[in-house]
Amino acid sequence: FITLFIFSLLLFRDLDTTNKNPIQHTTHDNNITQYDNVCMLDTNRELMCTISMKKARWYTKKGIAEWSTFKEDDDGSTTNLIAEEVKCIRLLFEHNGADSKKTTPEETLYLRSAKQNVCVACGDDGHHIRHYIVPYSYRTLLPEEYKSHMSHDIVILCPDCHLECERPTKKRMKNIEHDLRMKMGEGAIDISPFIDDPHLRHIRSCGIALVKWTENMPTEKVERYDKDVREYLASMCKKEEEKEAILNGKEKLTKSQLQKACSVNYRVKNPNFVRGNEVVVRSLKGAQGIEEFIIDWRKHFIAMVNPQHMPTGWRIDSPVLCGSMGGDVDGVKSW
Repeated sequence: FITLFIFSLLLFRDLDTTNKNPIQHTTHDNNITQYDNVCMLDTNRELMCTISMKKARWYTKKGIAEWSTFKEDDDGSTTNLIAEEVKCIRLLFEHNGADSKKTTPEETLYLRSAKQNVCVACGDDGHHIRHYIVPYSYRTLLPEEYKSHMSHDIVILCPDCHLECERPTKKRMKNIEHDLRMKMGEGAIDISPFIDDPHLRHIRSCGIALVKWTENMPTEKVERYDKDVREYLASMCKKEEEKEAILNGKEKLTKSQLQKACSVNYRVKNPNFVRGNEVVVRSLKGAQGIEEFIIDWRKHFIAMVNPQHMPTGWRIDSPVLCGSMGGDVDGVKSW
């Protein structure tokens, strides 16, 4: 695996100098290296996985790892390439993922391979955007074990490929949500996230009437509207003396106070509305439902993008649970 890692690192370095894309993207300036490819070694200096520089520094700062090199060759030496190109940390404790019997060769290959800093779709090595294969709005609602330290379903795309991918993804999300709301009943389809608050709408109407039509309204109605507006304004005051000053009615409502009543926003959040991403995630039936959901999105991504530069060892049927791949993986910077 060390030989494979070094070979892939050399290959990606060569691509950096020969595969420059002349197209300049001006709307997305994210030219930061996404994959640091820092090697995490076990206590015997055997390669476990690749991690981000941020995570490597966290381990060393905590005193549970140290900067190191790969295990020496049989002749007692390491290659110059390793010394020059590869950053490694060695754990100072026996990691709970050290038993690799639970990990298949394909999973181990993904964990230990260097990752390319190129768009997985077209290979562009310029500006990149993190792309969530399982849409981010769904991923955030999944249980922690399906997202913490799981970079398998986060890849990098150039801005153009990202936009091409987002359009059908949004359409698919909309269709999934619509189908689920159909099952919930007719009322769930057209339900709005906001509704009119009758009381606030009345206050706004009163304010507008007092500003525009006071002279043409019966005195009784003017007094009633004035009282309603005063009660609303008083409810917004924090100090008791301010409340009393408004409610006693000795002074006319000021232009500023009336304007506040005229500007009342009577559109409020609908307590019965459930966001689309919540509808979808709530519909997943247990661990099996979540696993099928994630794998289905992986299939959709592959079919839609036809990526030519996916990380070595990436598979549609890779485990979806954190820890089931035998390592504490955090391959992309700040993910």
